[in-house]
Amino acid sequence: MAIQDQATQTSHYRKKHSLILKDGLQFVSSLIIPVMLGVFTVVTTIHQQKTAREQRLEDLNESRHQRLEDLNESRYQRLQEENHQRDLATIVIDVANMFKKNNGSLTSDNVTATIARVKALTTFRQLDAQRNIQIIRFLYESGQLTKTAQRPSLDLSTAKFCNMDFRELAVNEKQLDELSLTGVALLNATFEDIEISNSNFANIQLNNVNFSLGTLHAIKFSFSRFNDVNLSYGQLRNVNFSSSVLVNVNFSFVSMFEVQLPLIQLKHGNFSFVVLFNGDFSSARLENVNFSGARLNNIDFSSTVLFNVDFSHSQLANVTFFRATLHRANFSFVEFYGPIFTHAQLNIVNFSSAILVSANFTDIKASYTDFEETSCVGAHFDGAVFSNCSFWLANIKRASFRKSLLEIPTLSSIVDFSFANLYGANFENASVLYNQLQGALSIQDVVLPNRTLAHDTNLINNGHADCSASSVDGWTLLRGDITTVMFDASSANCRFQLQSFDIGAAMKQHVNLSHKWDSDSWPYSEAVLRGHTSIGVSIQLTGIINERYIYAPKRLSNL
Repeated sequence: MAIQDQATQTSHYRKKHSLILKDGLQFVSSLIIPVMLGVFTVVTTIHQQKTAREQRLEDLNESRHQRLEDLNESRYQRLQEENHQRDLATIVIDVANMFKKNNGSLTSDNVTATIARVKALTTFRQLDAQRNIQIIRFLYESGQLTKTAQRPSLDLSTAKFCNMDFRELAVNEKQLDELSLTGVALLNATFEDIEISNSNFANIQLNNVNFSLGTLHAIKFSFSRFNDVNLSYGQLRNVNFSSSVLVNVNFSFVSMFEVQLPLIQLKHGNFSFVVLFNGDFSSARLENVNFSGARLNNIDFSSTVLFNVDFSHSQLANVTFFRATLHRANFSFVEFYGPIFTHAQLNIVNFSSAILVSANFTDIKASYTDFEETSCVGAHFDGAVFSNCSFWLANIKRASFRKSLLEIPTLSSIVDFSFANLYGANFENASVLYNQLQGALSIQDVVLPNRTLAHDTNLINNGHADCSASSVDGWTLLRGDITTVMFDASSANCRFQLQSFDIGAAMKQHVNLSHKWDSDSWPYSEAVLRGHTSIGVSIQLTGIINERYIYAPKRLSNL
């Protein structure tokens, strides 16, 4: 019994002790979380303060370092400025001394010219653009960059000038005369709105140079290289670009007179809306060039290669493409005056809606060329070879195709004359199928290959009375009675005859000209009526447009 009571007390003690321990742990755990949060907050605050101090120290060091760098840079720039100024003064003094020793000329002898050239080129490489232009101005104003009959100009070839404004060199920033810069390279230079005359820029390299709004007179650019050069809105007179390479050059809206461009290579050029009189592109190569809206007069493209060149909506007078090669050229809506294309090769060329009156295409070779809706009145295509070309709806009146090849059976290639006006055209000894001509609007008086004349079919059905029928087939009898009778005892020659002179008679016929005449394409075309009438017979013509409007009624009679 005593042992049981002791065990009970021990168990009770354990339970009580367990509850106290549990409550104590809960109390302690409840205190740990706030303490940890507090400790974390303190630690975080201390760390942030430390980081802020370190950042302030770092910013202060960087600021001191930047001020030091700025100070060093400023000191370096001042030293460089002083050196440049000293170099500029040195070369001016050296050149002045050379002037005194050589009677004011740096090119009076080869030794002096060589020394002056070396000094100038060395100085140009060391100085900036502002001082280089001052040296050039000094040399120019002292006459060393001007060629005369007594002495040549100072040779500055191979010199490279960047970011230079040549308006600082010009008199009143407007005029430069007799300047020689042959063989130099200009990068990012400007001559904007300057008048330059009698100057030599031969064998020069121009990259991103601006001549816009300027006037160039008697300038030599031969054997030069142009890249991204702007000459727009300027005036060029007696300027020579012969044998030069031009890439991305802008001549738009320029007035050009006596400009020489033979043997040039021009890529991506813009001549839009240019006015050019007396120009020479002979033996040149033009690729991706725009002449749209231009006015060209007396221009020579002889033996020139033109690839993807656009002349649309231009005016070309006295322009020759003798022996030229044209590929993907566009002459749509161009007004030509006396053009010459003799012996030219045309491939995928567009002349649609162009005016080619009296044009000379003798001995051309044309493939996939479009003459649709052109006006080729009196044009010469003698000896031409055509492959897959079209004259659809063209006005080719009195044009000559003598000895031309207009159909190639082995290549299934024929020329399309559908709805073209071939009135009076000459196909003597030409290779052409009669079927090709039948689709034309008119073949009246066309000289066929066998030298016979072609005639249009009569637009009036049964206009010559059919001798094989007594009725008036094709006509609507309005009143009276009409029969057909032979005339001059010929069964092939019949006429209409009244049955009663007292009653009289009238007949009519509608002729549809919609497939033969278009007011836009043929505003001045005419339908010719030939008829023989006896006394008392009249013919009334009434034009009807859209079944409503009566146009130009006429009455013909033999009174």
